[in-house]
Amino acid sequence: MKNFNLDEKSFIENIVKFKIFDKNCEKEIKKKPLFFMKIELSLLDYMIIRDLTEIGECRSDMNIVYILVVMFAAIKEGSLCIDIDQNRFINYISESMKKEGKTFLTDFLSNLKKGNYQKLISIKKSDEISALPLIFDQSKNRKLLYFHKYYVYEKLLEKHMESVLTDDRKLKAEVDIDSLIKEIYQSDFLIRIGDKKKPLIKDDIQIKAIKLAVESSFGIISGGPGTGKTSLMVNILRCLVRSGCNSSAIMLGAPTGRAAQRITDAVSDNILSIKKPSKEDLSLLNLTGNTLHKLLKYNSFNNNFLYNSSNPLPSEVIIVDEVSMVDLFMMEKLLCAIDIKKTKIIFIGDKDQLPSVDAGAVFKEMMPTDIYGKFADKLVVLKTVYRSGKNLLQLAKSINRGIFPESDNLSFEAALNKSTDKWAFVPKGDKDKLKKDIKLWVDHKYLTDGKNSKKSYKDLITEAEKIDLNELVDVGFKLKLLDAIFNIIKTARILSVVKNGAFGCRGINYFIVKQMLKVLDKEAGKDDIFSGNVILITKNDYAKELFNGDVGVIIKDRDRNYKAYFPKAGKYTGFYMNTLVSWETAFAMTIHKSQGSEFDNVLLILPEDEDHRLLTREIVYTAVTRAKKSVIIYGTENGIKTALSRKINRDSGLNW
Repeated sequence: MKNFNLDEKSFIENIVKFKIFDKNCEKEIKKKPLFFMKIELSLLDYMIIRDLTEIGECRSDMNIVYILVVMFAAIKEGSLCIDIDQNRFINYISESMKKEGKTFLTDFLSNLKKGNYQKLISIKKSDEISALPLIFDQSKNRKLLYFHKYYVYEKLLEKHMESVLTDDRKLKAEVDIDSLIKEIYQSDFLIRIGDKKKPLIKDDIQIKAIKLAVESSFGIISGGPGTGKTSLMVNILRCLVRSGCNSSAIMLGAPTGRAAQRITDAVSDNILSIKKPSKEDLSLLNLTGNTLHKLLKYNSFNNNFLYNSSNPLPSEVIIVDEVSMVDLFMMEKLLCAIDIKKTKIIFIGDKDQLPSVDAGAVFKEMMPTDIYGKFADKLVVLKTVYRSGKNLLQLAKSINRGIFPESDNLSFEAALNKSTDKWAFVPKGDKDKLKKDIKLWVDHKYLTDGKNSKKSYKDLITEAEKIDLNELVDVGFKLKLLDAIFNIIKTARILSVVKNGAFGCRGINYFIVKQMLKVLDKEAGKDDIFSGNVILITKNDYAKELFNGDVGVIIKDRDRNYKAYFPKAGKYTGFYMNTLVSWETAFAMTIHKSQGSEFDNVLLILPEDEDHRLLTREIVYTAVTRAKKSVIIYGTENGIKTALSRKINRDSGLNW
């Protein structure tokens, strides 16, 4: 679907060509096209706007046209509504048109009061919801304008959450939570983490989180990367089964297939790290993570879910990870399907990460601004970071405060050779400089001997090509070869803000593939199917147990057959390339796709446009917190300062 960049001349031509508005509106738009600067809507959006104004019999009213354009743009940015209080509304409008924006808003509100839009906009006066396309709600000292669907789902979510908070209950008094916690922190029962299997440190805030999760029917746990959310989740599960909850009555959910698979792997890895796991611990190995769609049993035929308010989920405990990625609609469907009188629910996520791709920022809005918030006594925020060094941790904290620490502008080569727990800022140049720097990155990370491997990525791929593909995942020493390959893959990743263009992941991957082909597989028949290509699954394939976000590597055998291999719970699975439905090259990936992952070294590429709408504090924070050892930020000072000056603000009427 075509998107119009609305400050271009072609915008007016398309408006006329497709008869989006009547001639009076066209004349007005020709006079004031700058109002739409930075807003991009599709042709379908404009046709819906045209249809709405026809339904409302107000197609000649430029004020409602402007309001609808702003609403569509706000929805695309994740808001549930727009605030048409004059002091707030001007934030939607470009600087050059703020004066005109105030004028048309005043005229719109005047026309609304006169009843000019009574066939299009319902003014909320009671609990009854009109069937008109738009709803104006002036309660809670705000003036909010919604599309009907978003208003209905928001109110349903509020109702479900109120039930959760009202019906909260305490666990039976006979459960001695202190004894359970003492047991799981005994030497033989400790979870051991990391490659070196270090015993998990007992942390007071984590203990508080365990008590909240076990003793209450609803709890929220928020923490940044490396704060131990995963091991905490497993310790919560261990205490729950020790308190009498049957593991078969526990459900684990996540918004994406990849996140669901990570839960499964995390439970297995953590339980198997225990020296002497109890029978209760071992029972948790039967747990598997599922997407929320699969958990609720989505039926694509009728676009609905098997589990709902009249048929709630048959579970004693539901734990949902990566909740920041759950949108308004999915959260409503989930809470609708939970009987809080019978089922405990625990949300785990990072309030500072990017919100859901779709509408709303539900998890972030649960975070109380003070101790009197509705969720204040249901929330534990983890603070101790175990994963990153102090310099990377300080960088993340500064970014969260909107401050970019002072740094020396280094050459790319100097930045590559920075030691562990270091970060660097490298000023970007033109596209030719970018290509040279990406070549240095590829040489350094893949084609020469690495610090953590006696052999380079190139050497390991060459060695793997000599082995029969059917044997590669079955024989011990050959499994170690795949381990070595994936260890290198996990050490480095390029993260970009955008997909397209030279500074987007597609352009970067295109250049890397051309470079890799010359070294790894000169005779490859297709540019993207070659030995050594790192790939990312982009669509769930439940039959193969491959999920959106899974990363694999392509390897060919002596007969030039190509297979992609993926790590699965300490083992590997392989599939011939012609059987994979949806995938893409992933030496570089978008920051959105990287959520929930971690890499030793991260190269963050900022977009060419220093004022790009995706440049926000949250996207930079999410990128730098993927790194365990080093970060290179590649861009301009204006670009990074612009990003840190912006926070993602999604309007809603959620009264939490």
